[in-house]
Amino acid sequence: MKRLFNHSPAIFILMLFFFAATSSCEKIEPDTPPGNTLPADSIITISQLRELYQEEAIDFEDSGLNIMAIVTMDDSSGNIYREAFVQDDNAGILIRLSQFGNFSEGDSVRIALRGAILDEYRGMLQLTDVDGRTNIVVQASEKYPNPIPATIDQLTSDMQGMLVKLEEVQFAFGDAGAPYALSPEVQAGTNRRLEDCDGNSLIVRTSGYANFANELTPEGNGSIIGLVGEHLSDMQLHIRRTSEVVMEGERCEPPGEDLDLITISDIKQMFADGATSLPPNSRFEGVIISDRDHENLPGQNAYLMDEAGDGIALRFQSWHSLDLGLKIRINSSNLPITRYNGLLQVDLIPLGNAIALGHGDMPEPVVTTIQNLKNNINDYESTLVLIEDAILPGGGTFAGNVVVTDNTGSVDMYTTNWASFANTQITGGRYNLVAIASIFHSPQLQIRNLDDLELLEEDDHQPGDPVTSIDEDFQSYPNHAIIDNYGWTAYAEEGGRNWICRTHNDNHYAQATAWNSTDPTNVMWMITPPIDRNAMSNPIFEFESAKAYYTHDGFSLWISTDFDGTNVTSATWEPLEARLAGEQDPDNNWIHSGYLDLSPYQGILHIAWRYESAAPQGNTGTFRVDNVKLYED
Repeated sequence: MKRLFNHSPAIFILMLFFFAATSSCEKIEPDTPPGNTLPADSIITISQLRELYQEEAIDFEDSGLNIMAIVTMDDSSGNIYREAFVQDDNAGILIRLSQFGNFSEGDSVRIALRGAILDEYRGMLQLTDVDGRTNIVVQASEKYPNPIPATIDQLTSDMQGMLVKLEEVQFAFGDAGAPYALSPEVQAGTNRRLEDCDGNSLIVRTSGYANFANELTPEGNGSIIGLVGEHLSDMQLHIRRTSEVVMEGERCEPPGEDLDLITISDIKQMFADGATSLPPNSRFEGVIISDRDHENLPGQNAYLMDEAGDGIALRFQSWHSLDLGLKIRINSSNLPITRYNGLLQVDLIPLGNAIALGHGDMPEPVVTTIQNLKNNINDYESTLVLIEDAILPGGGTFAGNVVVTDNTGSVDMYTTNWASFANTQITGGRYNLVAIASIFHSPQLQIRNLDDLELLEEDDHQPGDPVTSIDEDFQSYPNHAIIDNYGWTAYAEEGGRNWICRTHNDNHYAQATAWNSTDPTNVMWMITPPIDRNAMSNPIFEFESAKAYYTHDGFSLWISTDFDGTNVTSATWEPLEARLAGEQDPDNNWIHSGYLDLSPYQGILHIAWRYESAAPQGNTGTFRVDNVKLYED
């Protein structure tokens, strides 16, 4: 037996103690099969096994140690796979099988520890690499231990792996009457929140492969039997069958009615007056306006609006199950309030502090313009707004920042990379757009799902069509994305590097660099959409550039009248005179190009920034481009 990391002599002393003490404390009496008699000092209890773990994995190798246990849950229901829960009189543990074995729930078994590993996975202690064919020997059958009576607040890490029964509990309002688990095509496992009448809660975790996954959770109050698990400090329960979930009583009265009711406006004023936490014995209430099902926000976050139309961001201690349209009460006593990247939020909310009150009336979004929203963001933040006649550009997806404009200004619309619609192609055009007004250093919009977009008129301009105006600040590109959307072309002539988006202080810009490149040479082009010069009278072109870590003069500007949009090197390119950031300029300072008159050119034009470098020779400097504009003078 060895630790996988550092050997410790203490473990051997501890084992000698176990060998001497075990025979007097073991209560499960094995029915040893003939010819398989075990020395008494080779058997340890599960409690003693668990005590061996000191935050370092233990490989039992050729150890002669064994544990005697009863199987309390096997994988026959599909709720766990190639796993089993076992326990003795005082402790339990999860075992993970390298090979299936011939045992089932209710079997009394001897588990040989040779070849197994005792380790922790995200807070759950488990015995892994157990060969079910050779390490597990059935001693007797139909040994069904009674579950231990417990309450939610009594479930701790010490009870991992134990069969328990909880009384006077119910599924949280948003999880009652819902399938135990979504299909595995949607997610491997589903968390449903279980609560008691005191506001304590834990997770009921169910696999999408469980044979009862499609059954609905009960809507009443009662009892549940399951095995105790833990994941990242969240206590969990794994049920064996729905017949062990009996909830036919009246649901709890929502707690917190006796707390002092405060409004979101009160919270904002307290913060403005210098408060960093909410008062004791307080509560506030409202309707959830964010949509966790479509995941356009972290799983710990939510947005809430109250009856007065004020909104606030909520940040829970772990993932919540608060659905769109749910009316909730937040026990806010002493909870911290803070601004995170500019957004006011109630922070570190225990899940049990959110009490479902039923289905609420969804607030109507307030009609506003983009400029009015930006000018008054502290009034609008965390509320639903409606931007009428908003323009969304086509040619890209929703992921990251997309610039939305109306006739008053522009604002970023942000979508997480994991949102259900993140990779959906945007149809360019004019929309009525409902969104949550939020802040990330500066104002931004967040739609909840694609139903928040009402297409009024599709823009039939395609990304490859010639343009007569450009206003590109690269804010619609996520960090590290190649600049190749909305009609732009990125081309790596030599090497594997390309022009990409980078960000600093929430400013997005295009960047080319050979820093840390393994290529002998890097040559990369970034090319504008086609410009219809003949449709313009006095076209003006401008941009800003910056440099950092100057090593060589590898940055240049070019123009072509015969580029076909695909074959970069076969086109005719000529230099275009402009002020470019160079050796004489301070690092990271944005330098204006000057106003470039394109009148001397005719036909369809393309303008390109070219970066050339050679990393082995140390030519690895960085160049950047931002705020590219084309317009009529």
